[in-house]
Amino acid sequence: MGALEFNVCRHGRNTRWIVRLGNSVYGAYLDKEQAVLDAVDAAKDARQSGRDAQVWLRETRHGARIL
Repeated sequence: MGALEFNVCRHGRNTRWIVRLGNSVYGAYLDKEQAVLDAVDAAKDARQSGRDAQVWLRETRHGARIL
């Protein structure tokens, strides 16, 4: 089984920040900082359960980077 990938990116008409896990939206946030913090917490929880997890920050003008 591969690593869980929590993707932080902008979405929608209001350009809210979201966290995606696969095809599911894990959360929606007003700012990037809150989205990143929640994604990192979720990744830590996954690791404590024995899963490999990564957090990716996806910004269209800068591409993607792993956190």
